[in-house]
Amino acid sequence: MNQIVEVISTPPTSEELESRLKKVRLKMEQEGLDYYISAHTDNVYYLTNFAYFPLERPFFLVIPKVGKLGLILPLLEISHAEQRILQEVDYHTYFEYPAPKGVTFADVLKKVVAGDKRVGFETSLPFAMKEALPGKLKAVDIIDDVRLVKSDYEIGRIAYASKVVDVGHKKLLELAKPGVPQVTLYSDATKEMIATVLFEVPDVNMLMSKFVAAVWPKALSAQPHSIPGLFDNLQEGGPNVSIVTTQANGYSAEVERTFFLGQASDEDKKLFDLCMKARQKAYEIIKPGIRADEVDEIVLNIIKKAGYEKNILHRTGHGFGITGHEPPWVALGSEHILEKNMVISIEPGIYVEGQGGYRHSDTVLITENGCQSLTRTPDKIEDLILDIG
Repeated sequence: MNQIVEVISTPPTSEELESRLKKVRLKMEQEGLDYYISAHTDNVYYLTNFAYFPLERPFFLVIPKVGKLGLILPLLEISHAEQRILQEVDYHTYFEYPAPKGVTFADVLKKVVAGDKRVGFETSLPFAMKEALPGKLKAVDIIDDVRLVKSDYEIGRIAYASKVVDVGHKKLLELAKPGVPQVTLYSDATKEMIATVLFEVPDVNMLMSKFVAAVWPKALSAQPHSIPGLFDNLQEGGPNVSIVTTQANGYSAEVERTFFLGQASDEDKKLFDLCMKARQKAYEIIKPGIRADEVDEIVLNIIKKAGYEKNILHRTGHGFGITGHEPPWVALGSEHILEKNMVISIEPGIYVEGQGGYRHSDTVLITENGCQSLTRTPDKIEDLILDIG
């Protein structure tokens, strides 16, 4: 039975943010840390609701094991931070970068984290910033680990992003006809998504909003990371692979489909069906407790056993949350074990040069006993051979 998911587009409550902070502090305690320092923009947003472009001016969120958070930031960002941050924070500013000795960001950081403390920091921290950190240092990705399992609130936000990409994909397919250029598809479908969010979300944060809608036509669909030209036209037949993604005011989702204009050949139908069998197997086996690498092995073996091992170019899936590509990785070599309230893509693909690419992708919630798609775009071939009359 599918889990009932509430669609949410409102900002996080103070209770939601406090719950995240408690999980971070529990892991800090387990690691024996006095402070944890985050400079990754997504992690700072996760704990505070504050989004920014750091450019060359560093920001540091300082998390003590008890007490208020500290935010070290350039002076020109203070009013922006106060407008968006939904946690209690002590602000510590520096004037500019670079700056004279004694008033740099590093000097401010050493005042906030005084003494010989045990300090954790993210492995993504640039080397130059790491050199400025005080205390006894330990590289450990605490916030990234906490972000793996979503709260009910976050699931609601991802469900909202899923609704937005469904809206964009519907518009994309309405426009898809032979002779239509990519620029029309991109422009009109992204406008549909942007208008949806602007109308439904008061005070939307455009720093945390992105919208993409495009079609990889037959000539490029076997090259999933190629980029169609803006004035490339769609042509009759296929396979064409759509990609519609969003970060809708801070949370992300995607939906992708293989579709055909007017007709699909017998070979198209055969490969489409094989891709669907692999995809269906993923839906059948994914549940809490299964290893992510086991899912990838089982799913991709269906394609390999059909004789298309050389036509596999990527893993079965990846995670969603604030970003559209984050852990858990549903891939061989992954050490993640899937848990309830993780959100992933399911997107095994088959790519045959000269024939085309075949891939669906959905944004999928792991439930108590299985999984369910949060995206609702039709996926059967009879719905994806489009009338061009």
